[in-house]
Amino acid sequence: MGPLRTGFFYGILAVLATVAINLRFLYLDPAATPAWLLSVCETFLPLLGAAVQIFLGILAAIRVRPNRLDPDVPYRSILLRDCAMAATIVAVMVGTTLLLTTALQATVFADGMRGYASEVSPKIASYVNDYGKALHNPPPETSAAEIEKNLQPPTLQYLGRSISNFVLRALLIGVLGAVVGLIRGWSWQRRDGSDAEPSTASPDVSRTGGTRDS
Repeated sequence: MGPLRTGFFYGILAVLATVAINLRFLYLDPAATPAWLLSVCETFLPLLGAAVQIFLGILAAIRVRPNRLDPDVPYRSILLRDCAMAATIVAVMVGTTLLLTTALQATVFADGMRGYASEVSPKIASYVNDYGKALHNPPPETSAAEIEKNLQPPTLQYLGRSISNFVLRALLIGVLGAVVGLIRGWSWQRRDGSDAEPSTASPDVSRTGGTRDS
């Protein structure tokens, strides 16, 4: 697939993962979910979400196949462009989703997030403190009020920070995609021994870059 279709496909996967992680308070039942699972979710799910986004951006760059070859442009340059484009599409889709979910958390779902925070914070605090007591050098106890404060919904002013993160995320994942393109181009050139288009190029383009006579 070309960069647009590849980026869109893996972008959809990243969007689904982002929505599931950021709106977890809609389907996690504080009363029925074990305290250890709530603690793990609130501690590691945001980090997991960021890792999944980066992974899918890199995977899009790995899976993309250039479908518009220019006989006057080296294949490595085309591969670099398409890998960076596919990864950036994933980042843009994720960034847009994060902006929308942040706005929803600050408005429509604000009361739901506050209710979720008030219910899960005592369970998480109790589990963390009990676990800490079993350690040789136990950390200071965590209060439920502190955890509840950290789980409060964002404010609308947070959208400005989200936009900055949007730009930084797009740059980071786009650069990682470009790095993947460089590595793929270098590996392909070593294997093929030239910088011409691969043999899977359009039948109207020869390996010397000329067009065949009709």
